[in-house]
Amino acid sequence: MSRGASRLARSQQALWEFVCCFAPSDPGVLGYNVFETTTWAESVDVNLFRCAVADVAARHDALRIVFESISIEPGIRVLDDVEPPLAFTDLTAEPASRRELLRGSILGFERGRAFDLHAGPLWSVVLLREAPDRHTVAVTLFHLVADGWSTGVLLRDLRAAYLARTGAGPALRPLKLSYAAATADPDLRPADRRRRDEFWRRTLTPLPDAWPFERSPDRPDVTAEATLGLPIEAGLAARLHAFARAQRITPFLLYLAAYRILLGARTGRPRLVLGTATAGRDEPGAEDLVGQFTNNVYVATTIDPGTSLLDAVGLVRTSMYEAVRHTASFTEIARAVNPDFDAMRPWPFLLLYHSWFQSAAPADDPPPDRREVRSRARKPAGTVLDEHATRLWAKRGEPGLVVRHDRRGASMRYNPTIYPRATMLETLEGYTAVLGALLTDPGRRVGDLELP
Repeated sequence: MSRGASRLARSQQALWEFVCCFAPSDPGVLGYNVFETTTWAESVDVNLFRCAVADVAARHDALRIVFESISIEPGIRVLDDVEPPLAFTDLTAEPASRRELLRGSILGFERGRAFDLHAGPLWSVVLLREAPDRHTVAVTLFHLVADGWSTGVLLRDLRAAYLARTGAGPALRPLKLSYAAATADPDLRPADRRRRDEFWRRTLTPLPDAWPFERSPDRPDVTAEATLGLPIEAGLAARLHAFARAQRITPFLLYLAAYRILLGARTGRPRLVLGTATAGRDEPGAEDLVGQFTNNVYVATTIDPGTSLLDAVGLVRTSMYEAVRHTASFTEIARAVNPDFDAMRPWPFLLLYHSWFQSAAPADDPPPDRREVRSRARKPAGTVLDEHATRLWAKRGEPGLVVRHDRRGASMRYNPTIYPRATMLETLEGYTAVLGALLTDPGRRVGDLELP
């Protein structure tokens, strides 16, 4: 049984357009997921664990979503119940070396696994027994039904549900907010919608036609991905937090402004648009829900080389606040800035900004050092890439900056066959130089920055 079909929530639209662009016939094969693991240092009753998985499935509507249709405007349903998607593997009989190999193989598969969008469920739980008193619990969720915050919620609720099943803890408390209420469209008057659309039209056009990083002329592997990290010293992070408080802004906004300043100094372009995302969990109780709630915002600024670093931060702050004040769904923004949007779909949000900035959820923290971690995005079998598709795949792998949730490191995510590692390392070193300059000489002009 299921509830009546409904359309995507506003917070799901940008991601759906994205996956439809790269796998229009079956977006579930992309492996576009959120993933997290935790360790339980105790024995686990597998039957009671399975019951706990069923308990959290019944608790969260997003865990029972399936797609009624696969199209540019899909229909989705919330099923009344789902079979607990649990896979249990006992590794205790394996030699230690093989046990670690199997563990890595299983978790690697889960991180990028495909999902059947029609049948569901669009998430999975893996329980690995590595010793009688040591278990790894892994959760994977299709990104359309869950954001990075959701993995922590799911693992926390799963733990509480298991303890309740074993009699070692209380039953899960009722949720304060329903999923339907948390994802309901805002009630805007027509005049307010027109003002919002005009804001985005004025702010984002002309649309970006060139990106801040030069590409290799060689034919790229469009499915390659890499992450290169660089630590941010603890003392510097603490002083930056104090500086942000003094300026009455969040550390997130300060780190965002530093990246904007760096790109402007590197490229010499006065006008740049950064894409980023807000948590979208503003309603009380939303923090306890599993679901996709993030809202993309696009921060457009014009910063001349003669602008001081402090004034540049102020310009980014103003632009960010205005963007958040005019929050809209992806399709609303896209229709406002691109008159041909509906005829061109899928037309992904990648085309709205020059570069991406993101604060990682705890489970998605990048490496805190200079290691380069490589992986390969899943390209649907049989895909033939024309020039337009190749350009979009290249944009998909275009460098973006990710800051750790504890602000103790930053990383560049990029396609290593298109953008050199040395350029990414230079960008990270330049980023930390800008952060340092904000503290030591905030009156310095952007055009006078000394960068590596």
